Amino acid sequence: MIVMVAIELTKTLLPLSIQVPVVVVQDMKTAVRGTSGELVLRKGAKLELSLSEALPLIERGVVDIDPERLPTLRDMNKIRWIESRDPNEIQKLDEDFYVKARLAIMQMELKGGDNRAISSAKATLLDIIRLRLQKVLKAVTANPELSRDFSEKLTLEERALYASLCRSVKMWYSSMVEFVERGDPLARAS
Repeated sequence: MIVMVAIELTKTLLPLSIQVPVVVVQDMKTAVRGTSGELVLRKGAKLELSLSEALPLIERGVVDIDPERLPTLRDMNKIRWIESRDPNEIQKLDEDFYVKARLAIMQMELKGGDNRAISSAKATLLDIIRLRLQKVLKAVTANPELSRDFSEKLTLEERALYASLCRSVKMWYSSMVEFVERGDPLARAS
């Protein structure tokens, strides 16, 4: 189940370099290259590995996702509450927030957690996504120029969407300005 969700995560916009919290469950010296060279893993150690490093180790049973360093349902509820208070202000989230929130939900599912709590966590995460999407759309329609301040508050997925929408809206608006200023479009077509 862990591997299936982790593989599912790699199908999103996420680069395999995104960091995930893991705990070592088996001593091992691995050929996986980390940022500081070869990894020597000691049972009980907690570290962050890139998704590309963590996936094969999860599959081999060497590491597990560390649930203590993932957002809790309480954390997600707080984020949702803050996002719902002001429709014009977006709070800064870690760029890997959605990945870690999904991993937290996956942990709840794996532990056979309360179905109501799991459903609540999924609904809360979807509310956060919806609220933040509305703010991204509002920002793009207000000004299709990329804003560094706004962009820095976004997750990786939101930042990609924001940049894409800004480009598209800017191109569309420019084409409409050209259309309006050009005069009669039927006269030019012939």
